[in-house]
Amino acid sequence: MILHKLLGKNKIINVQYIIIEIFLVTGGILLALAINNWNTNRTTNNEVNGYIIEIDKEIKNAIESQEKWIMTYEEMSSNLKRSIKIIQNNDLDSIPTLKKILWPFLTTWPVTYDHPILHEFSEKGYLSNIESIELKTELKRYFKNKNWAEGSAAFNEKQYLDKVETFINKNIEFLEIGEQEFLVKNDILDHPRINTDFKRLFNDLEFWNILILKTETILREEFELKRFHKNFKSLSLELEKYIDERNLNITTPKKKDVSVSVDTWITNEELSQTPSY
Repeated sequence: MILHKLLGKNKIINVQYIIIEIFLVTGGILLALAINNWNTNRTTNNEVNGYIIEIDKEIKNAIESQEKWIMTYEEMSSNLKRSIKIIQNNDLDSIPTLKKILWPFLTTWPVTYDHPILHEFSEKGYLSNIESIELKTELKRYFKNKNWAEGSAAFNEKQYLDKVETFINKNIEFLEIGEQEFLVKNDILDHPRINTDFKRLFNDLEFWNILILKTETILREEFELKRFHKNFKSLSLELEKYIDERNLNITTPKKKDVSVSVDTWITNEELSQTPSY
C-alpha cells in the first residue's frame, strides 16, 4: 500500500497521499454499489414489465367473464321481477311459467375475482414500481372491488342459508323449479308423490318476503357487477396504455410457468342446476 511504502522509506506520513488513497477506495466502493443497484433496478423493472403483460391478459379474460355474468344477472332479475308480478296479480294460470322462471330463487350466484398473477404482483410490493399514477390508481381500485365482491358473496351466502334454504326445503320440491336437464339426463325426476303447493305460496307471506329479498339482492349484485365491469375496463385501458408507451410487447420477454385463473363461466342451464353448498 502507498501508506506502508511511505512509512517504510521516510517514516513521514504524507497526508495528501492518504487522502487520495481514501478517495480511490471509497470511489471504487461507491461505483460498485451504483453498478449493483443499476443491475438490481433493471432486473426488477424487467420483472415488473413481465407481470404487467400477464396482468393485462388476466383482466381482459375477467372482462369477458363479467360480460357473460351480466347477461345472466339481467336474465335472473327479469325472471324474479316477472315472478313477483305473477304473484301480485294472483295469476294462477301462470304457475307453469312461474316454475320455469323461479330458478334464481334456489341458490346464490357469487361473482368473485381470483387473479393469481395480479395478487402475486401486489404481494411482492411491485405496485410502488409502477411509474403511471393512473395505472396505480386503477390497480388499487381493483383490490377494493375484489374485497367488496368477496364481502358481498359471504353476506349473500349467509342470508341464503339463514332465510331462503330452510324455506325451500320445507315448502318447495326442488325438481319442479327451472329446467333441470342435467338431473333428467341422470334419470333424476320429480318426486312421484310430493308436489309444491304453488296456490298456497301465492298467499304465503314468508314466501313473498323471501322472494322480494332475493330479488333485491340479485338487483344489487347486478348493479355492482356492472360497476366493477366499468372499473375493469378502465384498468384494461391503463394497462394497454402503459404497455404501448413502453413497447413492452416487443421488448419484454413473457413470464413463463405462471398459471392464469379467471372466473369460470357456465351456461344458464348449468346455473339453474347448481346448488349452494
